[in-house]
Amino acid sequence: MAMPAWIPEAWNRLSADNQRQVGSFMRFLLTQQDEAEARVTAPKRKLGPLSDRFEYIAPDFDAPLEEFEEYM
Repeated sequence: MAMPAWIPEAWNRLSADNQRQVGSFMRFLLTQQDEAEARVTAPKRKLGPLSDRFEYIAPDFDAPLEEFEEYM
């Protein structure tokens, strides 16, 4: 897409502070666009070869251990 002809004229009419703000916003938009493209192209994670080996994980698996209470 070509840049519209009114953009350079509008840019020249802006103050230096507003030009910095526009430039900062453009960098922000480009960053958002790059991140969105990276999310789309990221490969899906696959389960490993041991994925069928684990049948049960206790509900308190992530609970703190009593042995480490003095450190918390």
